[in-house]
Amino acid sequence: MQGKVQDDKVPAGAIVSQTAAYQLKITLADSEPGIWRRVIVASKTTLAELHRTIQQTMGWEDLHAYQFRLGIDQKHLLDPVETLAKVFASDTAPNQPLYYNYDAKSGWLHRIELETLAADAPQELSALPICIGGESACPPEGSGGVWGYDELLARLEDIEDPDYLELIDRYGSFDPDAFKVSEANARLSS
Repeated sequence: MQGKVQDDKVPAGAIVSQTAAYQLKITLADSEPGIWRRVIVASKTTLAELHRTIQQTMGWEDLHAYQFRLGIDQKHLLDPVETLAKVFASDTAPNQPLYYNYDAKSGWLHRIELETLAADAPQELSALPICIGGESACPPEGSGGVWGYDELLARLEDIEDPDYLELIDRYGSFDPDAFKVSEANARLSS
């Protein structure tokens, strides 16, 4: 993206344009060390489109259902056809992160924070979404949520584990520290 992104947080009640670009930070809740991605998306992005962006930048395989809601305590689920502009302009949006739950059984909960707005620049929106940062690899599908993932990593290091050889055969090439912005963007552009 060629436009300048502001450095400070979006103030509560900011007017949100349909032609703006948003910088979002997507963090896998309770992950330690942190697993996160920073993306720039168009404000006209629907939640269904944001789901695909999260899947591609995190490295998920889109095997499970998902849900969005505004604020951690909100029980009201958001409609996937809603745009980010509409979600972030709602009366309940100021200072409320958006939450994305992928695979409710495993509980892959992601916190999505609107960090900054870019100046109106509709000609640049065709290049979006784009990943501009991140940290740590996405856990493998089926690893059982954050706590199951922590257990998997411990078991991969324990040669005395009775299932060690099977785990190495299945996950041996997995590097929990590996993340490359270029790979996330290659998935986004495919």
